[in-house]
Amino acid sequence: MTGLRLSEGEISLADSRVLIVDDNRGSRALLGALVAQVGVGNIEYAMDGEEGLAKIASFLPDLVLLDVRMPKMDGFEMCRRLRQNRAQADLPVLIQTALNDDGSRADSFRAGATDMVSKPVVPIELMARVRIHLEKRLLIRNLSAYQERVAQELHSARAMQLGLLPKDTWVADVGARHGLVISSHFEASSEIGGDIWDMVEIDDGRLGLFICDFSGHGVTAALNTFRLHTLVRQTPPGDSDPGAWLTGINARLKGLLPPGQFATLLYAILDTVNDTFTYASAGSPSPILGIGGTADVVGSEGLFLGVTADAVYQTRTVPLPPGGFVFLYSDALTESLGVDGRSLNEDGLLDLVRGNLGKPSEAPLRDVLDTFFASVPRPLPDDLTAVWIARR
Repeated sequence: MTGLRLSEGEISLADSRVLIVDDNRGSRALLGALVAQVGVGNIEYAMDGEEGLAKIASFLPDLVLLDVRMPKMDGFEMCRRLRQNRAQADLPVLIQTALNDDGSRADSFRAGATDMVSKPVVPIELMARVRIHLEKRLLIRNLSAYQERVAQELHSARAMQLGLLPKDTWVADVGARHGLVISSHFEASSEIGGDIWDMVEIDDGRLGLFICDFSGHGVTAALNTFRLHTLVRQTPPGDSDPGAWLTGINARLKGLLPPGQFATLLYAILDTVNDTFTYASAGSPSPILGIGGTADVVGSEGLFLGVTADAVYQTRTVPLPPGGFVFLYSDALTESLGVDGRSLNEDGLLDLVRGNLGKPSEAPLRDVLDTFFASVPRPLPDDLTAVWIARR
């Protein structure tokens, strides 16, 4: 008898388990010998459908080789009952039958068979089909395990990335000390994203903050947020001129980013003593500034971070008196398509903010985002960060 030899690159079936269900002792012996030649290391037998179902529960096979005509319970009935168990919905079942008419073949598949093998047995055909279905099951199992591991790793990475963001309790405490109401929203388009924002207390009257959006999203963009977070910790902004600090960060970040990667970033100092908002932008979306019951955008020109190491960034200062606010955001707000196939753009977002200013609300950021998500479906195509800072 000639078997199928394990050639280079083929998957070992030594740990695979096959259940042979056949009432004929000679057939069981022949089938067992053929399955063993494929390389299967664990073979169990049953003489009818009832015993076969019991063996499945205890043996947990990777494939069932099933005869049709048996006492007590035939192969069709066993297969039907097997498929009623959701846990065994994907278990490969090879029905061996001498019935070759179309109706009998259709009955086999209606009963839940995965494949059919002819009877009397053709050794090469049977061994080939057994190997194909066992290898497929192993590959699917390995893929499922890999996907589960990746999902767990992404979940851990998401928790780590969320740990980079300012804690809500700390943000509230900082706001109270500086006479500010600070609201924020972070939403990754996938498990992890390329947005990050943070704050630093410079002194009793000044608060520094930045918002950054790396190109792309997912793992690559998320890794870049960790790179930036490390840089910021090594070179804290303090009371540096925002443009000078951004220039230094860009020079260092350029050497760390993979080719083709870049980021938008805005760093600002909010001064509650001098009533000013001083900032520098590396291509960040235009901040929206609210004063005296109205709102408008302020300029945010500047070369993206990571494009060239010798970029220089300009510092701007605008007034921000008590009662005013500043709204910072990533471009998911302006570029995500709504159900009508159109995006807000900066003008549309400004109109949305202005439209919500007249509403009596203690949570203007929530109002803006509620209006936004009423017409823009989730999940978003890009990561979203939004920070609203209002002076009392």
